[in-house]
Amino acid sequence: MVATVKTFAERAVLLGALLVAPQAVEAAAPLLYVTNQSEGSVLVIDTGSDAELATLQVAPGPAMIAVSPSGRRLYITHPERGQISILDPQSLGRPRVVDVSGEPFGIAAAPDGRLFVSDWNRNVLVVLDGETGERLAEIKVGRAPAQVAIAPYAKRVFVANREGNSISVVDMDRLMVIATVKAGRAPFALAVSPAGDRLYVANVQGGDVSVRSATSLERYGTVRVGAMPYGLAISPGGERVFVANQQSGMVNVVDAASLTPTHRAKVGSYPESIVMLPDGSKVYVVNWMSGDISVLDGETGRELKRLEAGDGARGLVVVPSG
Repeated sequence: MVATVKTFAERAVLLGALLVAPQAVEAAAPLLYVTNQSEGSVLVIDTGSDAELATLQVAPGPAMIAVSPSGRRLYITHPERGQISILDPQSLGRPRVVDVSGEPFGIAAAPDGRLFVSDWNRNVLVVLDGETGERLAEIKVGRAPAQVAIAPYAKRVFVANREGNSISVVDMDRLMVIATVKAGRAPFALAVSPAGDRLYVANVQGGDVSVRSATSLERYGTVRVGAMPYGLAISPGGERVFVANQQSGMVNVVDAASLTPTHRAKVGSYPESIVMLPDGSKVYVVNWMSGDISVLDGETGRELKRLEAGDGARGLVVVPSG
């Protein structure tokens, strides 16, 4: 692991060399950004070598993290401070901090540049300009909104209302709730299939994942997984769903067609956020309590290795290089 890079100028030089070196352009691997809520930092990992590149200091208490579809902006929520940080992952200039009030938690970036942020305490979905941070709208949703997911083809935003046991369906054009559908017990994590046709919902207290059409909202079924599912990731082709189960310390691999678990892997303590590389080769899981990241095989879910992440690692996102 490399030493912490302390200044924004030093970070830009380090990552800029990796991203633009002529001999490395074609082979450059995506970068993994991991928030550390306890340390107020973001860890940067080269997914080609799984080596740490830098540790970036941000505002205190970073939780969830999202990337714009273009890869040009990173967005980080700070629930305890009522703030969002906006960061350029290429230049790594000093993050711009936006005050949004309340308790911003879940976050998702739309292709048109807008940012959708759930406010856990005020039960609203806040819409921001992803470039300036300007507040564009507030939409009333259910109780304790957690994660947010976007289905761009259907022009819908989905919000998991943990204490309302429901999903709010928001029309992206009209910025209004057009449906509220029943979920399992304590829905938390959401994922939309790469084709944009399916919505997956991890129900924490129910120990299951429910699946609906992202367009008609028809319920396709429910699959039992481990205890307290907290994170979801889907393979690039949509054929496999990876579920991080916090209490059982396990990741389930679910066949999307049959909605049956096919593999199970033991990971670290209290796994939460989970992401897959764009080529489907590897999956990364943040283990909150053990302070590490499990690296899994993208097909079987078998654990390949663990990477140190520090106490309080919480969210993660993959950003393409270059």
